[in-house]
Amino acid sequence: MTAEDEAKQLDSVTDRVQEHETLDSSKAKTAMAALTSGTKIGEDHKKLAKIKISKEDVLVIVDELEVTEDIAARALREVMFEGIEDGKTPLGEAMRRLLVA
Repeated sequence: MTAEDEAKQLDSVTDRVQEHETLDSSKAKTAMAALTSGTKIGEDHKKLAKIKISKEDVLVIVDELEVTEDIAARALREVMFEGIEDGKTPLGEAMRRLLVA
């Protein structure tokens, strides 16, 4: 492989990383905005804590997606808090949310 080919390959790799970093900065800005409005987050946390979830659903998510029980429970509570479309289950929606995230 020539030096020119290596340089092109290196450029293609760094271009992809730069695009990924741009995406992460937008997520960071969103997270920072959420942190600055701390009162709303505290209220939402209290509402989420009151929602009852199935221990079996938590264990299914933990086993299938290999996440912690806290993450699984949080995803289930968020889905139930936001509401579920007809024909969908809290377990399915929580798993879908965790897979996409």
